[in-house]
Amino acid sequence: MEGERGKRNRKVARQAEKLTSPWALTMALTTLVAILFMSLGGRAIAQGDDSSSWVAKIKPRGWSFSATTTINEELRMELVIDSGSSFTIISTRAAKELGIEDRLAQAPRYPLNAGGGVVWVRLVVLDSVSVAGAVAHGVEGAVADLPSFKGAHGLLGKSYLDRFSFRVNGPARKMTLSSHKSRPLYGGRGEGWWKSQAKRLRLQERLFRSMELGAEKSVHSGDTPDRLLSEKLSRTDAARLARYFKDLLTSLEKEARSLGAPEEWAIQSDR
Repeated sequence: MEGERGKRNRKVARQAEKLTSPWALTMALTTLVAILFMSLGGRAIAQGDDSSSWVAKIKPRGWSFSATTTINEELRMELVIDSGSSFTIISTRAAKELGIEDRLAQAPRYPLNAGGGVVWVRLVVLDSVSVAGAVAHGVEGAVADLPSFKGAHGLLGKSYLDRFSFRVNGPARKMTLSSHKSRPLYGGRGEGWWKSQAKRLRLQERLFRSMELGAEKSVHSGDTPDRLLSEKLSRTDAARLARYFKDLLTSLEKEARSLGAPEEWAIQSDR
């Protein structure tokens, strides 16, 4: 009886030794990682490499296409895909449905080239813009009614599209949005995007601050679109535009910090 008990104890000891061996621990960790990997849908997520991809259905709109877009997580609308538009533009009706119509009187006015002429728009910051689950926060937006809407409710412009690598497949009627290709990524965007965005916003803020002070002639002509000078922005317009781009730059710097992006990408760039 004692001999059988001793055999069982030795067997248990050998099993315990196997379970605590380096090989067993390695296998257990490997299994755990595999389980976590599968639970994340097969995508490894690591800081600085948050790559993803989304596919959106698109609809023909004349010579263009539109995509179903959700603004501020509440209003779904059709926006014409227009990579030539600096801003993501929504109609005045859409602004009313979003509850931001009352803010437009104090929003900065900005002259845009449209249809061979200059159209004044009101600039706003859209809290979020989402297409097929590809979300961008703090998007430069504008409110206006343009003929280029082609029956939709606005334009899906560069301020959203540049957050991603995108490809429109007309025959298949789909648009693919994916994180930028360069590595590492922060918020799905690479070093080039962060640096160029910071530089652009800083130059815009300086330009309109100079115009507010009446020193627009001292600004390099390459940074001052002719339409801005020809339309003779008032000092109030210039001041509001300077504040608009300054606030966007501040938000960009905060986002870079929160994501752990290198400081020189957005915070110290072009100081």
